[in-house]
Amino acid sequence: MEKISIKAQTRTSKGKGPARRMRVEGLVPANIIGNGEARSASVVEKEIQRLIDSGIRKATLIDLELDGKTERVFVKEIQRFPHTGQIRHIDFFKVTPGKKILTTVAIKTSGVAKGSKAGGQFEHLVHEIKVKSTPEDLTDVITIDVSGLDIGGMIKVSELPHPASWDILVNGDPIVASCSKTKAILAAERAEKAEADAKGKPAAKKAGKK
Repeated sequence: MEKISIKAQTRTSKGKGPARRMRVEGLVPANIIGNGEARSASVVEKEIQRLIDSGIRKATLIDLELDGKTERVFVKEIQRFPHTGQIRHIDFFKVTPGKKILTTVAIKTSGVAKGSKAGGQFEHLVHEIKVKSTPEDLTDVITIDVSGLDIGGMIKVSELPHPASWDILVNGDPIVASCSKTKAILAAERAEKAEADAKGKPAAKKAGKK
């Protein structure tokens, strides 16, 4: 994954009043959670919004610099004001090297399914999965090439490319993407079959003259 970083500063004042003043100054209150503790901090609103706009996901690891020390974190929760959409508060979760974390990884597709070009209906059914992974093996998105997917074909969770160390937490083996026959294709097949059956039937005998 691309290296992403942001700076934070320790926050000593708490409560609604100080938090309101921080937002006026362009800062967002934040908590850094990990190893059984939570540290109060703040980040520049424009900087965290820039990261969000860049497309960070639930499993995107961020290098957060605080008091001259860099911690690896991911965004655990973002709270916003319902009427304005402004960021109200943000929680970061600190990861520990070698220790597995539970997070959600996005699934994207690339290419155009072969079956789609032949008139089939392509469907992307599962867009994210929960996994347990160490920070070293974590990636925030899995991209699958669907260009070879023909009509009637499918890709299941068990076929997704991923590090061997991952624990994928799903029930069963759901279909991630598929290419199925459309109603038009099914109707055409029924018409062709009916026509073939009709041609294969023996001609009806004419009634004899009285």
